[in-house]
Amino acid sequence: MKLEKVKNWFKKYPYMIAICYLLFYLAAFQWLELNVVPKYIIHCKLDEVIPFCEEFIIPYVFWFAYIPGAFIWFKHRGWEDYSKLCLMVFSGLTVCLGIYYVFPTGLNLRLADNPHETGFLYNLVRCLRAIDTPTNVCPSIHVMNTVMIFQAVCSLEGLKHRRLTVAVHFVIMVLICASTVFLDQHSVVDVVCGVMMSFVFHGLVYQVDWKEEMAKHRTRAKTKLRRVS
Repeated sequence: MKLEKVKNWFKKYPYMIAICYLLFYLAAFQWLELNVVPKYIIHCKLDEVIPFCEEFIIPYVFWFAYIPGAFIWFKHRGWEDYSKLCLMVFSGLTVCLGIYYVFPTGLNLRLADNPHETGFLYNLVRCLRAIDTPTNVCPSIHVMNTVMIFQAVCSLEGLKHRRLTVAVHFVIMVLICASTVFLDQHSVVDVVCGVMMSFVFHGLVYQVDWKEEMAKHRTRAKTKLRRVS
């Protein structure tokens, strides 16, 4: 009975789910930042060949507006779509907090600031690094949440202008994920782990039958090949 009342209250005030969880997450993440020392440095050979590109600060920072914007958009689509997104994203974030505690990770990719660089974008990178320490990096939350949003969009039924909407979210997803490595905020390992996490929780929450999905994908590919030939 009490559980039903809580559920009805959240249905009446849907944004309170996100607000309550955000308060919990920020408190937990801040505690980890202050109390957990990285024991494992994440690195791979591919990280060494990816150049630093300050222009990617734009999609990286855009993420902070994109995620809440996506929640607002899903809320307006209805309770079912919104609650699934909340369950997927918040479950993933909670597991990430547990991973950061048990498997504390860090990075050594960031080079020393160039004192001769004074451009606007480079200064934004400096500000970002001042508040975002290279700890608690694997899996990448930036990547995981972005891919989750894209997967949730692809799972929507009755979506108007489906191709255009999916294409826009796909471009956003690629740019944000790329920004994490081009700014040396994350290793490629963090990105891969973030993508894997998103697939796990998307499959669990949306009950995805991966064999069926792969079969559909192969059928669509064969159909396209026949049309071309």
